Amino acid sequence: MMRSLFAAFSLGRSPDSRLNLSATIGATVARQIMSGSLYFAGMCITARMLGPAGNGVLATAMLLPQALYAFLNLGMGASHVYHLSSGSGNPRQMRIANWILAALLWIAVALVLVAGSEQQIARYLPGIQKGLALYASLLFPLLLLAGWSSSMIRGQRDYRTYNKTLLVHPFIFFATVAVLGVTGNVSVAAVVTCHLIGQLSLWLMSESRLRKIAPGAAGEYRLRDAISFGLRAHVSNVITFLNYRLALYLVSFMLGATATGFYALAVQLAEMLWLFSGAASSIVYPESAANSRSPEALEAMVTKVARLVVQVTLAGALVAAAVSWFVIPLAFGKDFRGSVAPFIILLPGIVTWSYMSIISNALAGMGFQRVNIQGAILCLAVNAGCGVLAIPVLGTSGAALASTVAFSITALYTVVMYRKIMAVKRAEASGMRADVVTFVDGDE
Repeated sequence: MMRSLFAAFSLGRSPDSRLNLSATIGATVARQIMSGSLYFAGMCITARMLGPAGNGVLATAMLLPQALYAFLNLGMGASHVYHLSSGSGNPRQMRIANWILAALLWIAVALVLVAGSEQQIARYLPGIQKGLALYASLLFPLLLLAGWSSSMIRGQRDYRTYNKTLLVHPFIFFATVAVLGVTGNVSVAAVVTCHLIGQLSLWLMSESRLRKIAPGAAGEYRLRDAISFGLRAHVSNVITFLNYRLALYLVSFMLGATATGFYALAVQLAEMLWLFSGAASSIVYPESAANSRSPEALEAMVTKVARLVVQVTLAGALVAAAVSWFVIPLAFGKDFRGSVAPFIILLPGIVTWSYMSIISNALAGMGFQRVNIQGAILCLAVNAGCGVLAIPVLGTSGAALASTVAFSITALYTVVMYRKIMAVKRAEASGMRADVVTFVDGDE
């Protein structure tokens, strides 16, 4: 049904005519909606059973593996997608590199955590005991393996298999959380266990799929080159992660667990509106890498997709704003009324960021990672400055306002740079000579 719905928008085909964009993005959106629905249902169960304070502890505990993954994944997922999409990847060597790197990184993290004291851990993760931190950190290697393996499927541009595989984690997570809810055994550690089982299942399924996809494909692949490319993408991803979680950490640090629980739920719900942009971005990035030598056709594709994404996200945001005041307390309990205001304030930033995500993924696929890094730094600076000023005065609403302002300014900057770059690339493709300034040069 979702494929048919998106077909009505007539996005056309990818520049190399390999894909029907409407059908492919529609199928990916359907997967995102299904995943989001399962996560939402799981969140309803956990939030109701844990309450605001417990939900805040869970959010803080999950920050550890999420932060480790964000800081230490080396950008290998983005590198795998880029090299496989551009025809220079070797799936067998990539899988071996995944296993070795994940093991080495996990050993390093485990040693640091074991050596840390209760006081040191509590300083950086307020309200979290060392035992819970160690347990939550087990998610880190599974996040690496699951993320890197599934990214290889996307790099093969087999989106059908990619979408089916990514449904494993939300299904497993919801099923295990539902069992906990029925038996009355919901706790922070138990919810972390549900994530562990889900990520393990996703990794094993990805490995099974990879053994069947293009087993003979073997381009020239060097780990050094893969890490070099990945680290450039990694810098942008790390800063972007900080942008997503900075306000949450500041709320935890300044306002305590209960306010963190309110804000964490607001953020989780607002980010669900990125289902559409996330689905489209997952297609735009590899397609941009595969078709970077056709700038006019690529730009036409990106423009159509970005326009549709912002229209759909805006419509969803308007509906969400209208119903949030009674849906959030109804779904999560009256104790979560404090999540409504920050949720609504986050929505304008969510809409502008959805448009920018399409543009930034097109830039990354063409090799212009530097622009994304610059935009991420700008966003972090604005978010941090506004957050420090606004949170003490406006509480969780101030954190949401800081994020919205930062997202909007960054989106404007990225779009302006993208248009300049595409103007030069069109001129070059047409055989005309143009004065090319330094920032237009790719990163390779």
